[in-house]
Amino acid sequence: MIVCLLLLAACGGTPTPQSVGRLPTLAQLPTVTATLTPPPVTPSATPTASHTPTAVPSVTPTVTPSATITDTPSPTPTLTPTITPTTPPPPDNDALLSLLELAAQATILPQNLIQPALVPTTAGAPTSCPVPPSGGFGTAFAGDPTLIQLIGCPVGATMPVSSASQLFQQGGMFWLQGPPPVIYALLGSGRFQRYDDTYNAATDPFSGGETPPSGLLEPVRGFGKVWRTYPAVRAGLGWATADESGSTATIQLSDRGQMVYLPQRGEIIIKAFDPGNVTGTWRAVAGSV
Repeated sequence: MIVCLLLLAACGGTPTPQSVGRLPTLAQLPTVTATLTPPPVTPSATPTASHTPTAVPSVTPTVTPSATITDTPSPTPTLTPTITPTTPPPPDNDALLSLLELAAQATILPQNLIQPALVPTTAGAPTSCPVPPSGGFGTAFAGDPTLIQLIGCPVGATMPVSSASQLFQQGGMFWLQGPPPVIYALLGSGRFQRYDDTYNAATDPFSGGETPPSGLLEPVRGFGKVWRTYPAVRAGLGWATADESGSTATIQLSDRGQMVYLPQRGEIIIKAFDPGNVTGTWRAVAGSV
């Protein structure tokens, strides 16, 4: 009994419910180990997975440059059409003639000698004629060796015909009685155009009633009808510079053209025909027959 009391005294006296209840508080140490559990590395492993998606977008941009490469061939075909316009030069002469006609509208050519825009040369054309032209026509031939290449040798004898002629700013017009009666417009470009004379004094107006610039005239009757009807004639000739005048012309036909002496002009008109004898080139040479 005494021993028991001594032991109790050594342990701090009689045990109370308070001292016994403190022991469990020491058991809270395990909660410290529980707090150590959250830091595991497992959550940090998930960010590594988010690193892999970044590799996927980096692959997509590389596709865009390949699209630009596929667009590059498309400009190359566009270069081929630009070469195609070089092919049209075959209609060379027509383009050149129209340009010369436009240029001549601003140019007043001398009336005594007008060279044609084009001098056609025929392969194998004769260099001399068995029967050369006579009179002033022969003189014109001898003075210009290219005429035989231009219109060929004379055909038949010369013939007289009633004519009328009028000078313009950039060329002239003349009328031959025929048959049939015709009007030639001698354009300043060195080209000529033949028109049938359809003027009828009973039905056609004498003039167009236009007011020309000072010192110039509006053509009338048959010349005026052609001049007003065909814009190319009006543009290629301009206004008349003198009244029309009549006389008797002398005509010499040839293989590919004709020579016409107009006394009112004091000139020989040399015409080289295109196929069809409606258009061609012309020149004027001072002279008589």
